[in-house]
Amino acid sequence: MSSDEGDRTRSVRVPASHIAVGERAPVFSLPAVDTEGAELKVDVARAWGEGPVLLIFYQDDGMPVCTRELQAFAQEHSRLVKAGVTTFGINTNGLGSHRKFQERDHFPFPLISDFYADTVKEYGFWDPDERKSSRAVVIIAEGGRVSHVEPHFNPGNINAFEEVFRALSLF
Repeated sequence: MSSDEGDRTRSVRVPASHIAVGERAPVFSLPAVDTEGAELKVDVARAWGEGPVLLIFYQDDGMPVCTRELQAFAQEHSRLVKAGVTTFGINTNGLGSHRKFQERDHFPFPLISDFYADTVKEYGFWDPDERKSSRAVVIIAEGGRVSHVEPHFNPGNINAFEEVFRALSLF
């Protein structure tokens, strides 16, 4: 198994629509690339055991709108950390693509590789026409319940960005 494959031993629940507030967040353990380009394993249940988790679903590494989406949260990263929020970007690109993206843009949070889209599908953010994840933001509260969802997140929409920070009690 290559490091891009992640954990393929669990069954995948593919919802008819995206995950909703109040639902239990699907558990996953997937490879990621940190700011320095090092590989790590992200266990989301462990992360939400330490506080809220912000998952930023995006389509492609290096795509202008996706870069702006991640940069918007990168600019507020110290504020998120101070509030105890753990942030991750996630899409279906491989670790090599994530490493190049991190080398270019230095996001202060890991980029998760869901190479086979199992987790993207479980959260309901698979775009079958594009055959990749769609843009969205999900907040998982400590304990694993979804507390906020911004489907079709547009980084140019300041109201959507503010809603995320309101949901984290940071606005």
